[in-house]
Amino acid sequence: MTIVGGGPAGLQAARFLGRRGISVVLLEEHSRVGLPQHCTSLVSLEGLRDIIKVSERRVVANRLRGAWIVAPDGTRLLVERSQPVAAVLKRPALEEVLLEEAASRAEILLGRRAELEKLGGQGLVVNATGVTSLLRESHGAGRYVLPALQYDLALPGDCGGEHVFIFLGERFSRGLFAWAVPLSEKVYRVGLASKGDVMSRLELLLKSFHRLTGCPEPVRRLAVYGGAVYTGGMLKHLLRGSTILIGDAAGQTKPTTGGGLVYLSLAAQKLTEAVRSGNLAIYERAVVRELGAEMKAQLLVRRLLNSLSDRELSTLVARLKREGAEELISREGSMDRQASVALKIAGLTAARAPTLALSLLAKLFLGLLEP
Repeated sequence: MTIVGGGPAGLQAARFLGRRGISVVLLEEHSRVGLPQHCTSLVSLEGLRDIIKVSERRVVANRLRGAWIVAPDGTRLLVERSQPVAAVLKRPALEEVLLEEAASRAEILLGRRAELEKLGGQGLVVNATGVTSLLRESHGAGRYVLPALQYDLALPGDCGGEHVFIFLGERFSRGLFAWAVPLSEKVYRVGLASKGDVMSRLELLLKSFHRLTGCPEPVRRLAVYGGAVYTGGMLKHLLRGSTILIGDAAGQTKPTTGGGLVYLSLAAQKLTEAVRSGNLAIYERAVVRELGAEMKAQLLVRRLLNSLSDRELSTLVARLKREGAEELISREGSMDRQASVALKIAGLTAARAPTLALSLLAKLFLGLLEP
């Protein structure tokens, strides 16, 4: 079996397949894995332990226990636990760890560019080439690919370091949100993904950083990362003849946030089970069973949020704050399984703010009509 792409999806596929004694060759166009870095690399600690299956010791830069969700008018919604529930990963270190284990059981060829079309007919091929593969999809998946840009910024003083900031509103993003993720008490990764004007929006965010967060103004830029985020949901067909899609190439990212490390790792495990059984159709069925309903619910939430104006977003956040959503999400929310708490929030809104609920329902109906 040939895997094309040495990002986390390709490495996890090689790693899990190799564990089961399946012969694998992985081709990666870059001479090193993990570089250039694109991802914010924020994951749940539960997902890191149980699904990504990597020890925290070598890969965790910081542990987080909550998030501030900041509405366009500055209203804040706090979601937190008493103990850390998430981790910011050292992304190059993560992929080095995955590479070490994969290389002990599979043939890894770095600096080797491969064309998927030319590999067709030469046995099973796993397409783990990432988000760029979505731009070639005939069903329009590319319109959900958002350019992203982020900076690592040094602060002159401490700023907590246990909470991520999520900034809603069109000033900072069309199609997703902006973020400030603490790598430590004095270093924050600040960025956004948007359908347009990424640079100008990020510059506006930096000018508003102190006002929105209460943190000291950044004094130095330590690193710059470019990339792209996909929010369009999982593709319908994960098997294309002798080619198997996984990771970003399969749309296995959360429509709500664009994160995919946990989902692609789960997919790699299901792929391994399918290959061992000799029935590749098991892969698609298993991934859809595990993630299909969850991702569809997240996609509806994403489309709803995208349809709201800044004023409507601010109204929604303020109302949820008044009605106790902070406690509900803090108590029952999950980074990896968001659908159940989204349904409970919908029920809370319907019971206590029926007019708002009807307005959101109309927006949601329009989202259902989107192809």
